[in-house]
Amino acid sequence: MSWTQVYVMGLSRSVDPSDEDIEAMLDERYSLSKDANIVWAGPGTTLIKRDDKGNCRGFAFLTFYSSDGAAIVIDRINDGGLLQAELSDPKSAKEKKKNSGGGSGTRNNDLPDLRLKRQRGQPVRKHPVITSSNGKKTNLGSKTK
Repeated sequence: MSWTQVYVMGLSRSVDPSDEDIEAMLDERYSLSKDANIVWAGPGTTLIKRDDKGNCRGFAFLTFYSSDGAAIVIDRINDGGLLQAELSDPKSAKEKKKNSGGGSGTRNNDLPDLRLKRQRGQPVRKHPVITSSNGKKTNLGSKTK
């Protein structure tokens, strides 16, 4: 059985409501477990993202066993006005590995690696170098002393 995740935005960015409280509030407000058309994965399956300090980052993921049930809940949440919801588009393992790249995370993978460019050659002179009668090179072109 495949599952579908719904990305819910607009949650409070504080520590106070626990994961269980937020999940219960979403269940009560949008009838996740009461409606037979919605096949919600159940309590304990909601993923609420938190930062290092334990504050809610303002979004969560609800898990459903059917995409039809997820679409119904998305419509209910978006019609409510307080929160926004959309279908989650999880990255595949290949995309995660491609984007991780190490470092600061700001590297653009579309740019060529600058270290692979060849060494710059000597600059080309626009004017010929003329050797004077005493053997010294001058940059005067055709003008000599």
